[in-house]
Amino acid sequence: MIPALTMFAGIILFLIGVRLSFFFSGSETGFYRLSPLQLAIRVHQGDRVAQSLQKFVNHPERFVATALVGNNVANYLVTVAIGLVMSVLVTDSSGAAEVISTVVVTPVVFVFGELIPKSLFYLAPLSQLRANARWFSFSYVVSLPLSYPLILLSRFIAKLGNSDRQPLETVLSRTRLVSVLEEGHREGLLTELQSQLADNIIQVARHPVSLSMIPALGVQGAPENASREEILALARRLQNPRILLHLPGQPGQWCRYVRVADLFEKGKSPRSVAVALPQFASDAPKLEVLSELVRQYSNYGVVVEEGRVLGVVSRRTLLAQLQRSGPRTQLPVEPIPPDKVAASIRQARDVVKSTSQDAGQQSKDKS
Repeated sequence: MIPALTMFAGIILFLIGVRLSFFFSGSETGFYRLSPLQLAIRVHQGDRVAQSLQKFVNHPERFVATALVGNNVANYLVTVAIGLVMSVLVTDSSGAAEVISTVVVTPVVFVFGELIPKSLFYLAPLSQLRANARWFSFSYVVSLPLSYPLILLSRFIAKLGNSDRQPLETVLSRTRLVSVLEEGHREGLLTELQSQLADNIIQVARHPVSLSMIPALGVQGAPENASREEILALARRLQNPRILLHLPGQPGQWCRYVRVADLFEKGKSPRSVAVALPQFASDAPKLEVLSELVRQYSNYGVVVEEGRVLGVVSRRTLLAQLQRSGPRTQLPVEPIPPDKVAASIRQARDVVKSTSQDAGQQSKDKS
């Protein structure tokens, strides 16, 4: 009876040891393969399992020490199990039987306790770690008396090596942001369209709005005191549902725009339904301008400098620049030369100045 119980206990310990080796070996591989970006997204979504994994990512020495202790416990159980089984099967105590049994059992332990779990966790690290997160947290608490000295030792070695761990950035530099987006695309978090949109945002965000504006002289519109019939006629000619308005006698000073649909309400004059144009500095980033236009539900904005209107920017134009298809962002991103920005602003300023002088001369001639 006792040999049978010993054999049964040895088999049970062997299965437990292989299962523990499966769990800790796979978890260690999955931890090294885990994407911090994908995990951070799930944490921000309120995933509690991801939050527990995030704690180990922030303190990797805890995870590594727990996995190390767990693997050693698993190997010890397998060794004890082999000894119990061989003590029943072989009465010779020379030690050769234990060596032979170890050689025979090692491939089984390697395949089922190392190779298969590492392959599974390598292919799907996050899903496998999520499925076993509670068990690993429990193992961390149970093995803490043994793993805590290893944790302290790893921290001490890290200090000697001056290897300060950097947490996942909450504010990313441009270069880092591009690499994060590339990683997100590879991990399947972003579709091709989303990746292209993100690339365009990175490229456009740093450009001044003056590069996308229409010079004040090139804008077609009507004076602010124009009649309803004049605006409707201009809208039909331009085939535009929105007409820009400038100050009377100052063609370059665009200040409002009117929706043609609003003019069909009875008793509504163009001035009463006109919408004021938001004003932006010439060096304002395109992305900030687009965000403000969307926030104010405005289709147009004016680019001003020192109280003068340099040009008009359209929300549709800015959106089209974000949605255009083109080559992916390459690292490093090369900034726009400042002389191009300055030349664009000078050109628009000269146009506005010449327009104002012509308008003033025409007023003098009429008087």
